[in-house]
Amino acid sequence: MPITLPVLSRREFLTAVALTGTAAGLPRGLWGADSACDPNRFALLSDTHVAADPKTAARGVTMFENLQTVVREILATQPLPAAVLINGDCAYLKGTSEDYATLLDALQPLRERGLPVHLVMGNHDHRERFREAFGEAARKASQLEEKHVLVLPTPHANWFVLDSLDQTDKTPGVLGSHQLEWLADALDRAADKPALVMVHHNPDSRPVISGLVDTSPLFDLLLPRRHVKAWFYGHTHVWAVSQRDGMHLVNLPPTAYVFSPVQPSGWVDARLNATGMTLELRSVDPQHARHGERVELAWRS
Repeated sequence: MPITLPVLSRREFLTAVALTGTAAGLPRGLWGADSACDPNRFALLSDTHVAADPKTAARGVTMFENLQTVVREILATQPLPAAVLINGDCAYLKGTSEDYATLLDALQPLRERGLPVHLVMGNHDHRERFREAFGEAARKASQLEEKHVLVLPTPHANWFVLDSLDQTDKTPGVLGSHQLEWLADALDRAADKPALVMVHHNPDSRPVISGLVDTSPLFDLLLPRRHVKAWFYGHTHVWAVSQRDGMHLVNLPPTAYVFSPVQPSGWVDARLNATGMTLELRSVDPQHARHGERVELAWRS
């Protein structure tokens, strides 16, 4: 499963990492411990690209500072979200152990406030160093030996969080047949509730693929299952929402730098309800033209 950083006290920081979560219930550690947490609200981040040195900058952005800004804003929300999901490319380029140590430092205030953080694999992460940084329990707890997968139940929908890391610092991503088989079975066993799928890589059917190599098999799996309502992805450093056959495709913005100056960096405040979800873009730059933009997602029947 993706690494789940549970809540903890400052004294416990970096000394205890729990990895939990199945489709069978609402496990301890997946949800905010504070009674002020809204179980239907989630902070969605992607592409944090935190480097070992907090002062490292790329494309005019200091990634650690951007993440700190986002963390402070999340902590200021009322009510607090139930959890924080970071959709891959947690580390800067090659997923060094030092990158992950600095990332843990940036995320510490969330955990001290009682918010669990779920971390996903992207192409700039490194699976073995990731496991080393967060504990050998990562390997033992995963339902798939070679990948990290998570089912996160919520009152209105289930999150299915996948692992598309193929080769570190190589652009394309791959789920693989084993993970797709696992996903099909997990979705079929939870067909009584809307399903939201999160994976780092974007849909990509071009001749030269830089997104998800097995885009077509994933669409073939998701689209006929009408309870699958949305696919959330990052990777492109773009904020955009579209649809395919009524299923929403949500491209989360980067928390770090953008490739185009017209694009925002930041996070998405997501609120679930019985028939859909409200997404609100929270830009690191509050003067950005799209800051505060809201998108209403209505679930397909």
